[in-house]
Amino acid sequence: MTVAEDSVAMNEAGFPLYRSSANGAHRYRIEGWDLFVELQRIGTRWVVHRVQATAYPEKLRIRDMVDCAHGAYTPATAADWAEAWARVTG
Repeated sequence: MTVAEDSVAMNEAGFPLYRSSANGAHRYRIEGWDLFVELQRIGTRWVVHRVQATAYPEKLRIRDMVDCAHGAYTPATAADWAEAWARVTG
């Protein structure tokens, strides 16, 4: 694959994408190649993190989430996200 083909493939991801952590304690809404929102369950509480990826490691993390790399992330649905978000906003 050439660089140009790879760039096109990367831009074809239909955002937003939804992911869960393998252990189910985190939900992710990936809004673009440089932005995601994370819902993190800590005990019975949920915490919201909005991450703007500016550093290379953060950008790699988003790529791993999109690719469901290393078994750390699993595909989720908008309904999964909505259910978790309802818990956050109560």
